[in-house]
Parts: sequence; C-alpha cells; structure tokens
Amino acid sequence: MASFITLLYNSLKKILSKEIVMEFRQLEAFVATAELKSFSQAAKYLYLSQSTVSSHIQNLEDDLGKKLLLRTTKSITLTSEGEAFLAYARKIVETKDQAILSLQQTTKKLIHLGASSIPSTYLLPQIISEFRQKHPEVHFSIWQGGSDEIGELLQNGSVDIAFTGKDVSSPMCESIRVCSDHLMLVTPATDEYRQLKESNAKISDILKHPMILRANGSGTQFIASKLLESLGIKKTELNVVIQTNDLESIKHMIVGGVGISICSRFSVQNLLGSNQIITYPLESAKTRYFSLHCMNSKKIVPEIKLFIDYIQELISEKKFENS
Repeated sequence: MASFITLLYNSLKKILSKEIVMEFRQLEAFVATAELKSFSQAAKYLYLSQSTVSSHIQNLEDDLGKKLLLRTTKSITLTSEGEAFLAYARKIVETKDQAILSLQQTTKKLIHLGASSIPSTYLLPQIISEFRQKHPEVHFSIWQGGSDEIGELLQNGSVDIAFTGKDVSSPMCESIRVCSDHLMLVTPATDEYRQLKESNAKISDILKHPMILRANGSGTQFIASKLLESLGIKKTELNVVIQTNDLESIKHMIVGGVGISICSRFSVQNLLGSNQIITYPLESAKTRYFSLHCMNSKKIVPEIKLFIDYIQELISEKKFENS
C-alpha cells in the first residue's frame, strides 16, 4: 500500500508534465484493454489507434519490467501480475479523472442527455420538470435520435447519459431499468378495420394491410422486427407504404386511415378510448425496457450522480408503474 501511495503522490505532483501525461495514457490503455478484453475496443473507447494502445501497454510493461497481458490471436487475458496491478491502475485513473473534474467545475451545471424518441417525447418532459423544481441549478442539453445513434453518442462521449429502449453493449457502461413498455398493433378506426376487429381477424391477416414502420435504428422497430420474425413474417412480405421516425406523424397517419403500425403504448396513450384508433395487444412481443445508461467514468460528476439518484428514487417509489 505504501508503494501505491508513493506512486499516486508522485503522479499527482507531476500531473502537468509531459512525462506523467504519457504514464496516465499508458494506465488508461491498460485498464480499458483489461476490462474490454480487446485492443480494438479499447482503442475505440479511448479515441486512439489500435497500434497506439498496444504501444502504450508495451511501454508500461517495459517500465514495470513485468508482463501484464497475455495476447493470443483469439483472446486477451491478464497475468497474475496484471490482475494485481489492475486494481491500483483503476484507482490512479479514477483519481486523475476526479482531480481534473474538480478543476473544471463551473457555476453552471450542464448534463448532456441523449434520448430515443419514446423517452424523449413521453417520459423526459415530466421527469426533468420535477427534477429541476428540486435542482434548478442543473441545466440540460438534450439530443433525440434512434436508440442505436444515442448508444454510439454515449460511448464516444458526446452525451453524458442515454435514455433508450435498447441495451448499450459495453462493459464500461452501467444501465438502470426505468420502466417497461409494451408494443401494440394500431389501426385506423374506419369501417374496414372495425369489421376486422369484430370478425376476430388474426394479427397475421391484419399485418397484410398498408403498413407504416419506424426508421431503422429505432428500438421500437428492433422489437417489432423480432415480433414479426416470431410470427413467421418477413419484412419483404409487408405492404410498407411509409417509413419514418416521426412519432406524431405516424399517429396522425393512422388516424387519417393511411395505414397500420406497431407502436409503443406510451406513444398512443392519449388516443386510447378516443374511437380514433383500434389497438391489439401483442402478448407475443418480448417486453422491452426503457433504461438509463451512463459510462462508469461519468458517474463521478456531481450533477450526473444527482440525476441518476433522482431516477432511482422515482423507480423505488414505483412512479413509472402506471405510466
């Protein structure tokens, strides 16, 4: 422990020198590669080339005189020395991040939040409104996009928090399930579709009618595609007349008789019982969840932690159960 404290002290004392910047990069490269088990993924995470990451780790091993990683063509594993060193390397990198963040704090606290269309339109407005009543000093910059796009923005550091209906595949990311969602088949309430409803038409038969789909990259479209596969229906067999990512436009087109669509229950909540649409629950559709995602390195930012804690408080109070 004494040697670790000495190393940490000397590192922080020389934080502005070129030498220690390189040492930090070596440690960051080692930690990222050890956790992601991949040079290419570590390079992507750190915005470096794969050869640079490999060089940083090689120089670190040379400086230490110890082999930290065992490399094969198929896998990367830690040596016993690497396992022991990883815990200390993590602490050094985390301490460096905290030191830099403490210098960057300003009076304006800003959270860059990325959200897919359903959370952005139907969940975030109330959440942020109530959150800012308690914490008016926190400001938000919100970017809306497809779940895939938002996941990429989170991993490349463009947003601090992501709120999507699709998982973010990264061991460097922590996810919190906020609420469940259910898809439903939604049709116009015209005489033609009322007759189909009254005759107990099969879902597979209704799906032969003109269809409006969400754009690719949407979490809703991803789950809808899985549902169609389970029903033995190929996308090429659908009569797709429009594909768009505009939720309100889809709703208006359904009401106007343009076609049918597979929608989140959140998006049509205000139309239920209005006699403007007909809905069919899709029990065979896999339940999906809207989750909050945050990279581990960002959780130490006070305002981000404050917002995450607030969401967890809402979850514990079951505020989303009847959404």
